Amino acid sequence: MTTDKSQPSGNLIKDLKSIPSPVFYIFAAVAVFAGLFVLGLNAVGILTSIFLVLLVACASADINKGIVPDLIVIWIAVLAVINYIFNVSYSIESLLSHLIGAVCISVPMLLIALFLKGAFGGGDIKLMAAAGLFLGWKLTLAGAAIGLSVAGIYGICLVIFKKAKFKSKIRIAPFLVFGLSCATLFGDLILRLIFPF
Repeated sequence: MTTDKSQPSGNLIKDLKSIPSPVFYIFAAVAVFAGLFVLGLNAVGILTSIFLVLLVACASADINKGIVPDLIVIWIAVLAVINYIFNVSYSIESLLSHLIGAVCISVPMLLIALFLKGAFGGGDIKLMAAAGLFLGWKLTLAGAAIGLSVAGIYGICLVIFKKAKFKSKIRIAPFLVFGLSCATLFGDLILRLIFPF
């Protein structure tokens, strides 16, 4: 099963209209509450909540119109830089973690998309690059693994219940956002399970 390939758009502001208000506001409120509840009312919690809201915006737009707005992706990348400046210890190791996070999933997705037409949309790839820059490579890998696994299970269920064919396209951004959100909020627990030593 392939994913739905986002259609490019030259108008960054116009793409924002693809975010449906009711869905976005409900899940954005949940994202803010979750970020502040898990991480606290501090700089980390606030920046994380903003990150989660931007992820929700990407998922909402993909569900509604099949696109991931470039402007939202740019905001995530800018937020990643702000997050690094305020919350990460300045070291080569931490810098490399975030830079590797930007490419560890997005580049393989790009290569797959080049060889398998329609495998991933450009918006999905850019979303993973920006989110990876925010999270660092470990959480990005964990988030992608969760999101793609859930997407695979969803796709298999669609095929089993004859709601779609094997080559049908699904919109992958909501699943990636789910995985990235889990990694963001419960990263320490997930990393302990994946890397127990």
